Amino acid sequence: MDGFGDLLFGPIFSAPQAVSLAFRIVGVVIMCTALVFLARRHEVGWWLAIASFALGLPAAFFQLSTGFPVSPGSLMLYSLLSWLAPLVGVGAGIYGLAAFRKTPMDGPMVRDISLRPFRPAGAAGPLLVAVAFAVAYLLPLLVLSMGLGGSGGWVRFPFGAVLSSGFLSGLLAGGLVGLAGRSRWAWLLAAVSSVVSLGGVALAAQGSVLVFLFMAQAALAVYGYLGWGRLRRDTSGVDESRR
Repeated sequence: MDGFGDLLFGPIFSAPQAVSLAFRIVGVVIMCTALVFLARRHEVGWWLAIASFALGLPAAFFQLSTGFPVSPGSLMLYSLLSWLAPLVGVGAGIYGLAAFRKTPMDGPMVRDISLRPFRPAGAAGPLLVAVAFAVAYLLPLLVLSMGLGGSGGWVRFPFGAVLSSGFLSGLLAGGLVGLAGRSRWAWLLAAVSSVVSLGGVALAAQGSVLVFLFMAQAALAVYGYLGWGRLRRDTSGVDESRR
């Protein structure tokens, strides 16, 4: 039975780890549901996206056992800093909800949006959000490394690998900001983030449940990209530039 459980959820060594995993699984399920609603331009999708990132807060709290060989101060600082990345995602969801509410209604809680054409400047916001997520992702791990290895933990810390992983994971939050800006290409950022998360889960042997869920999340991001392809384009900026 333990072998079957490891196959589904990966090895679990403590009750707090199991609770953290449960929050994470529920969060990914909620994000998958959010993408379905957002593909249909439904306002509920933003509330679900906010809830999904918010579940990262208790997941991060239970992720590190109090029996870990670090000082209580380092443990508390790690716990507090681990909330930063989920809060970046929550902020992205709140921003998206506010932006969607400025567009006209097209049914009960459904918005009538027109797509903006791709411009390099329009990618700055989503990419900056991904960078902020990467920094927030790095800080608690850096604190943990220094708590375990002192000053040597700083020297040996893999800054490049952690920042790259955090940036790619943060493309999900960045993609939400892009969707708030009515950019169809932002769905591809969510798809890339989902594929990267899928690979990370597989490499860390964290169970087939999360692998399947991130696979579904990537597929739903592609579904959203295709679905938004039927929306009308906003040509006001083009018309103004021709005058």
